[in-house]
Amino acid sequence: MTSAPRYGMGDAVPKTVRQHDLEAYKKKFVTATRSGRELLLYLERSTCGVWRCEQDQVDRRRWWLNITLPKNVAEMFDAHLEILLVYVEYDSVEPRLLERVQERLSKTARIDNGIFLIASFDASLNRLLRRRRGEFAAIDLDLNELNPEYPDIRHKMSEVLTTVDHYDMTTPIHDPGGFFGRSDEFQEIISDIERGQSVGVFGLRKTGKTSLLNYVARRRRDARKPVIWLDISGLSSADDFRLRVLQSTWERVSELIDGDDLPKLSTLDRTGDLKVGIDRLRLQWLRDVQVLSLAVGERLELFIDEVDQLLPGRSILASESSDLLVAFTQLRGMIQDPHPSRGALLVCAGVDPAIFERPILGSGADNLVYKLVRLMYLSPLSRDDMAEMVRDLGRRMGVRVRSHEVIDFLYSEYGGHALLTRKACSLACRSRSRDVIPWHMDVDSVRDAAREQGEGSPLQQAREILESFGEWFPEEASLLGDLWSTDPEDRELARLEIEENPSAVAHAVPYGLLKAGTSESRIRAVERAVSGADI
Repeated sequence: MTSAPRYGMGDAVPKTVRQHDLEAYKKKFVTATRSGRELLLYLERSTCGVWRCEQDQVDRRRWWLNITLPKNVAEMFDAHLEILLVYVEYDSVEPRLLERVQERLSKTARIDNGIFLIASFDASLNRLLRRRRGEFAAIDLDLNELNPEYPDIRHKMSEVLTTVDHYDMTTPIHDPGGFFGRSDEFQEIISDIERGQSVGVFGLRKTGKTSLLNYVARRRRDARKPVIWLDISGLSSADDFRLRVLQSTWERVSELIDGDDLPKLSTLDRTGDLKVGIDRLRLQWLRDVQVLSLAVGERLELFIDEVDQLLPGRSILASESSDLLVAFTQLRGMIQDPHPSRGALLVCAGVDPAIFERPILGSGADNLVYKLVRLMYLSPLSRDDMAEMVRDLGRRMGVRVRSHEVIDFLYSEYGGHALLTRKACSLACRSRSRDVIPWHMDVDSVRDAAREQGEGSPLQQAREILESFGEWFPEEASLLGDLWSTDPEDRELARLEIEENPSAVAHAVPYGLLKAGTSESRIRAVERAVSGADI
């Protein structure tokens, strides 16, 4: 592939209409910006091609370029598509620019969606980008330093990509660039939403429930739907629940409709602040949420994470757990309203679905949210989705995972559990040489990682997953403990019990701890954490 016409040293004559238009945009880029010429010269020195150059229609200080890497660099980083480069004349880059970048990446198939570049005057940009590891690989170009001595694109990419560990990611994914697989689950939830069906997603800790909710919520926001987000673990009281639902609804509705059309509310003023006391809030908050739903003319889409914390006996708000459930139950009427132009639907996630499974509460009272949602169990990733995650994240850091033996080992050891798999790959990459790009991950490195037992190791994380499962389902966890015991008699008795009564492991199977229809573990690392067996 030939590079784009040269700048600053005698431009080539455009041969096609497209090339002519591109040259016109590049000349405008040079004259309209502080460092456009320096950036084009830098790309020329790095033998990069420039195939698109356009000014942002909303923010005229922002330009979008599509570039291609030299063949040898593209081979090093397995980056053969066009790469997005955004030029911004900001002294300080804000996180919202990254969201704008990701929107653009998601809409253009010919652009690499895992790697992009940002050229700015913000000398501290690299710190912001490193905090977003695991979601995308971004290379910062400092326009203050863009002189002939500045590292060329190959050295700059090597410097950045080999020093950021994209496998070492333990928090939920917010950006689509870090989300892998789950296409079937995503489509299921979207189908439920579009027909007005509430749904609850339940599974093991760190198996991707929050990331899936984030992904669905973002897509619905992009579609300009009235999405409301609430994390139960961040609440301080039942009244805090009421106020957060109300204010979050007001904020989203105010984004979707003209300010003059916002209805007058009993509890909030025109700026969305509370204007009444707590007693009046308790009486009128739900009415105001309903008024806002009517104003937007669609069902509110209420996303609630850690929903199992609403159940008395489970809630972190032990002294107020009953009041918290009462506040949540007040939404039942809106959620059950079948009319498509009002009301609300619920999309929630947690570990234990008991809040929707048990008709009677521990106090003996009727459970008014029993069967309020369709239950959906989230097992770990499929082998193919796990392989895509491992390979794509590795590509963003100069790591190549081509060996089927590596993929087979990771899947047999971790069963597709995203956190455990990423932890193992992160540890395996510690043996890499920074001078070798790409570095090929081998099965010995992942085996060594699987054997580690220290804090934060995959084996330790596997142990914590089983402990967390035992907090919610103690009888099932005890049976699994016997099944993986070092005592052959305990193992045989547990196996027979599971074969005779499959309901004894009603959650262990859909959550991915056991393979369906067998007493065989799906996540071997969890079994090894109990038995102490070697690989």
